[in-house]
Amino acid sequence: MRLSRRIVTSLVCLFSLYLIFCSTVWPSSSGKMQEESPELLKYEIRDVYIGSLKHVIRIINHSPTPVRGELFIPVIKNETARRYVILQNVSLSKVDDSSGNIYYHRNDLIISEGQTFSIELNYYVVSFDIRYLISSSLVKNYDTRSDLYKKYTEPEELIECNCSKIISLARNLTDNVDCWHEKSLKIYNFVRRHIHYKVQDEERGALWALENGVGDCSEYSYLFVALCRSAGIPARIQAGFAFHHTRETLEDGHMWAEYYLESYGWIPVDVTWRLFDKIDDKHFSSIQSIPEAIPYANYVFDCEEENVEDEQTVSLKPCSTDVSYDSFIENTVSTIQKMGQTRFIIFLGRIFGTSLIFPSDLKMVEQKFLEGEFQLQNALDSLDEKPQIVESNVVHALENIEKALQDAWMLIIKVIVIFISIPIALMLIGLFFLKRNQNQTE
Repeated sequence: MRLSRRIVTSLVCLFSLYLIFCSTVWPSSSGKMQEESPELLKYEIRDVYIGSLKHVIRIINHSPTPVRGELFIPVIKNETARRYVILQNVSLSKVDDSSGNIYYHRNDLIISEGQTFSIELNYYVVSFDIRYLISSSLVKNYDTRSDLYKKYTEPEELIECNCSKIISLARNLTDNVDCWHEKSLKIYNFVRRHIHYKVQDEERGALWALENGVGDCSEYSYLFVALCRSAGIPARIQAGFAFHHTRETLEDGHMWAEYYLESYGWIPVDVTWRLFDKIDDKHFSSIQSIPEAIPYANYVFDCEEENVEDEQTVSLKPCSTDVSYDSFIENTVSTIQKMGQTRFIIFLGRIFGTSLIFPSDLKMVEQKFLEGEFQLQNALDSLDEKPQIVESNVVHALENIEKALQDAWMLIIKVIVIFISIPIALMLIGLFFLKRNQNQTE
C-alpha cells in the first residue's frame, strides 16, 4: 500500500514538473520569435469588455439666492491601446491642455435658489485587459533632450521628485540596476511594501506618503511617479474611474500611474491594485498628468458660495455592440476571444507532445498566431488615424488567429491518433506472435 502511494505521488510530481516545463516553453518560444521579428509585440490582449459608462454630477444650491460658477469635467478619452470610447450625449463647449486632457466646460453656470443642476455623461466603451511584454534587451535609452522626457521628469505639485529624501531613496533603489524596466520594478515593489492603505480626506502627495507610510490610491501613485522621475524615468499620473465588477456604481474616482519606456511607450502601473505592466479592462482615465485647468479631480465646480453641495455617481454595465463602427468591434472581440482559445490549445498541444513530434509544424502555428497579434496591435495603435487600415488589420488578424487555432487543433488530433495507433499496433504485433507461437506448439 505504501509502495503504491509512493508510485502515485512520484507520478503526480513528474506530471507537475512536466506541466511547469510546458508552461515555460510557450512564452520563451514566443519571446524568441518576437526578438527575431522586425516588429515589436509590445503587449498581449487577454480580454475585452463592452459596456456603457454613465457619469452623473449633481450640484445642489442650498442658499436663498442664485449661485454662479464655472464647471469643468474631464472627459474619458479614446486611448487606442486600451479602449475605444464614444461620448454620446454632451454638447458643452470643450477645452483642452498641453497634456492631452479634454474638459467639457460651462463658463457661466447659474443655479437658482433651492435648485439642483444635473449633468449626465454617457459613454459607450470597448476596453481591453492588457499585459505588456517587456524585453530588457529591446528597451532603448532615453532621449533626454526630448520634450516628453523633460516634462515627465520634472517636479510638480504633490510630486516632489526634487526633494532630497526622494532623490536619495530613488538612488538607493536603482543605482545598482542597469535596466530601466528593472529600475521601475524596484520602485514599484518598494511603494507596494512601504505604504499601508488608509483613506485620506485630502491629497497628501509623494513626500507625505514617504514620511508617513500610509495613504490611498493617490499617495501610492504620487510616490511611485516621484521616485521614477528622481531615477530618470518619465512617469505620470492617471486619474479617473476603476471598477471591480461588470455591474457596479461608484461615488469616488481612482488614481494610478504610468511610466515610459523607449520602444514601448507608456506602461500602466496600479500599485494600489497590485498591477505592474498591466491594466484590466475596467480602468477608465479622464486625466493623464499634468492637468492645467483643474487639479487631479473628476470634476470641479468653482464658485464663491459656500452653501452649495455637489455629488457624483459613476456606473458601469455591459451592453451590446449596437453602435457605429460595430464591424470593427465585432471582429476585435472575436479575435481576442480566439486568441485566448489558441493560447490554451497550443499549451495543451505541448502537454500532448506536439513540440517533440511536430516541432516545425508547431513553429508555423506559433508564427501565424504571432502575426495575428502584431496585426491586432497595429490596428489598435492607429485607431484614431486610419480607420480603413484599422479595419483591414483586424480582419487579417482574425483570419490568422482562426488559422492558427485550426492548425493547433489538427496537431493535437495527429498526436492523439499516434498515441492510439502505437498501442494498437503493439497489440496486433503481440497477437501475431502469440498466434504464431500457438501454431508452432501445435
